[in-house]
Amino acid sequence: MKRFIFKNIIAFIILIVPLYACAHSGGQDSNGGHVDRSTGEYHCHKPDCVVPHIVGPAAGHLDVVSFNIQFLGNFKNRDNDALAALVASNDIVVIQELVAPPFAGTFPDGTNYHPDIEAKLFFDAMTSRGFDFILSEEDTGTNDQIHVNSTGTEWWAVFYKPDVVELASDVPHGYLATDRSNHNDFERVPYAFSFRTIEGGNDFVLVSVHLKPGSSNADKDRRQGELNAIAAWIDANDDTEKDFFVLGDMNFKNCAEIINIIPAGYAALNTGTDCLSTNTNVNGPRPYDNVIYPASSNIELFSGGEFQIINLIEAMRVPWFEDFNQPYPGDDPYNHNAFRVIYSDHHPIQFKLRISEDDD
Repeated sequence: MKRFIFKNIIAFIILIVPLYACAHSGGQDSNGGHVDRSTGEYHCHKPDCVVPHIVGPAAGHLDVVSFNIQFLGNFKNRDNDALAALVASNDIVVIQELVAPPFAGTFPDGTNYHPDIEAKLFFDAMTSRGFDFILSEEDTGTNDQIHVNSTGTEWWAVFYKPDVVELASDVPHGYLATDRSNHNDFERVPYAFSFRTIEGGNDFVLVSVHLKPGSSNADKDRRQGELNAIAAWIDANDDTEKDFFVLGDMNFKNCAEIINIIPAGYAALNTGTDCLSTNTNVNGPRPYDNVIYPASSNIELFSGGEFQIINLIEAMRVPWFEDFNQPYPGDDPYNHNAFRVIYSDHHPIQFKLRISEDDD
């Protein structure tokens, strides 16, 4: 009897192992592998697997990501761990649409603000992967009232690897205007994050933006006015620093608009014949996100910037199958509302900056 039971156990194990392997392979992305959520590294599961471009910094450059995570701090079902794992191999991650602070603090007017648990979960997931962060001193929005901890306003945040870059407090940084509510020039007053590389010591400024949405001519004119106001701020602050990169959700509706409204003397990484859609809605693709910069900053781009879209729909297949039993909302038919509240409605965008001793 014991021998019979032992044989049946062995037979069961032989049967179950390939079944598990098949179930796991169903979560592979289009490259035939997936990102390890605990390390941020990419693992292949097929002989012909190609490790994606998004994995790991290489000597001589910084990997910078801009990621609009829709209403970060609002949705309770956000898969924060999966999103943090996706960007963990990068050096700097700039976030838009944070709607509430993750920790308690004090506004510039002296009043206290209260932490939001949904925001904190994402910050915890990022700091557990070796990131430090900068959080703006308050929120900003298009209406008169701010300090509301809701989708009506937005905080600015950036995550960075402290062994790669450090804060450059002697370089222009902070909000581009002192009044952060209902500003004449901005829907949301942009925020400048200044860094200096540990190796080489070259500094640069990342200006995070979220421009006016909408498809009307008035909306387009508003976006153009915002970009011109940003360019004016850069012009007023470029005496000691020359390397500025404006990045984030610019709400461009098509590729032609990008060429038509960026300020004179500026270039965009996501433009021309290579202009790519950056939102996740496959039923309404738009080139919302971009990186624009003055011509003088071009020398700081590594190999032309190597602008890339990190496909969020493909990247989240493995985390979905690890965490959920329901059909994946990124599959056909694509379920945009289900996908955006767990992940986002934007793909992360990535580009590269040089690390060298030549600076300004």
